[in-house]
Amino acid sequence: MNKVLLIEDDALLLSMYQDKFVHEGFTVETATDGETGINKMRLFQPDIVLLDLLLPEQSGFDVLKFAKQDPQLQNVPIIILTNAHADRDGMIKDWGVVALMLKAETTPEEVVQKVREVLPIPQQT
Repeated sequence: MNKVLLIEDDALLLSMYQDKFVHEGFTVETATDGETGINKMRLFQPDIVLLDLLLPEQSGFDVLKFAKQDPQLQNVPIIILTNAHADRDGMIKDWGVVALMLKAETTPEEVVQKVREVLPIPQQT
């Protein structure tokens, strides 16, 4: 079972995405701030991370910087899921994220589909 770490400070969105991924058969851990997210990345060792950019304690950019410098985490795929305006191409090229998705323009089903594309998981029937 693939492990997803959701780092999101909006409790309603976090719960919604957590429920969706659990329903789809993923093991899910959550964090509501960047510092907790970094700690959970170390302990949980997720297969993929969904990361908001605007977070308390340490920002999503801090989390990205940490992950890319840590040999154990630098190859973990990270999808940015945010409403912050960010340069999509720059985030992918300069920060090494696999995708940037805007929450306001993306359904939970589309997020799960993107995760399935990044982690070749057989489609459930």
